[in-house]
Amino acid sequence: MRLNQRREILVFVAIAFTLSIALSLFIGLTGGYRSAWIGLGYASMLIPAVAAFATNAVTHDERGPIGFDRFPLRYLPAALLLMPLVMHAAMIPATAASGELHWQDWLTRSADGLYHTPATRGWGALTPAGLGARIAINAIAGVVVVSGFALFEEIGWRGWLLPRLTERTGPRRAAAICSAIWALWHVPYGLSGIQHVEGVSVGWVALIVPAGIFGSGLVIGWLWLRTESIWIVAIAHGALNNWGQYAFKFLSGISPARELTALSAGSLALIAVGAALIARSQTAHSPAMSSRRPRQ
Repeated sequence: MRLNQRREILVFVAIAFTLSIALSLFIGLTGGYRSAWIGLGYASMLIPAVAAFATNAVTHDERGPIGFDRFPLRYLPAALLLMPLVMHAAMIPATAASGELHWQDWLTRSADGLYHTPATRGWGALTPAGLGARIAINAIAGVVVVSGFALFEEIGWRGWLLPRLTERTGPRRAAAICSAIWALWHVPYGLSGIQHVEGVSVGWVALIVPAGIFGSGLVIGWLWLRTESIWIVAIAHGALNNWGQYAFKFLSGISPARELTALSAGSLALIAVGAALIARSQTAHSPAMSSRRPRQ
């Protein structure tokens, strides 16, 4: 790796981690997940993009994040469904093995044939078709909104960092390194309470959640290497965040211990699938990167 490129990567990582630690310290010192400022946790998703553009300004690198000009639709189903399906295939059986699964009471149709949803949802009383439509709209709107936030993370991690790592180490190793850095970057959020699982200690959250992020980083990294599309990886990231545990939004009576078991199972499944995708990849280079010269 040439000296300038090494310096660029170190500057990017330093800025990203400094901002994540600063935000985490502020939230942690003002009450953790009970902090009046907990909403600032969403700002964490802006940090990688800020780090990318700040690094370019500091190092005078004229190459910015790439991938805005590509949107291969044939990868859209994988972006939307691959990680949520992998997580549910692991988490639902793991949770069921430790006790019966119970859907929330309002998901049982009442004597009048309607589903009387909680007032907090604002859905009112719904027919079966109406309930299905509401859930579908909620899922679609959720993934659109969350993908918008995820776009800023992907600008930094996959649009800026992964291509530079690939130039030095090759795509497979670069995907693993990028995923590991991304996972470690989340540790302060678990320790501070920005990432919170009710009833689970911050230590376990800071251990289990980054493990799942590492696995998802491998899958997203594979998608990037196949498409070099910011849009595809942002959608995959949004689907992970919004649909990864979607069924659990409608379950009740899940104890912290069972939730920890589910998260562990989902994390291990993502690592296994992500590692298999990277290992079985037949491309020596990203298709898109091999077809264009690095910007000077």
